[in-house]
Amino acid sequence: MRKTLPIISFSYSLLLLYVCLVNVNEVVEISSYNDKLTHLIAYFLFTSVWFLFFYGFQKKTKKQALTGSFIFAIVFGIIIEVLQKVLTEHRQADYKDVIANVIGALIAVIIINLITYWKVKNN
Repeated sequence: MRKTLPIISFSYSLLLLYVCLVNVNEVVEISSYNDKLTHLIAYFLFTSVWFLFFYGFQKKTKKQALTGSFIFAIVFGIIIEVLQKVLTEHRQADYKDVIANVIGALIAVIIINLITYWKVKNN
């Protein structure tokens, strides 16, 4: 499992990048509420897989892995919003997407902290 963490992390990031830049309006109509919920879930997962990469593969401390994955998620999300504005005509940058991304990343950090706390407490 440890050796697949880089593949999982990079693949998820590339998939997220692709989905955020492709013209999805031709494929599916998404309401504003569902769009923000989708961002929240996507960045919850993004932060979680990168936490596993930093913690499980690179052997960073829990604090370093959480901080690194959280900051990376925020920066990645902002870069995608900029790319949507600059590279596409069918997508637009939205600060509300960035807020949803940050909330998703924060929820991941909180849940990872709770899981690791309970794991340590029960051992």
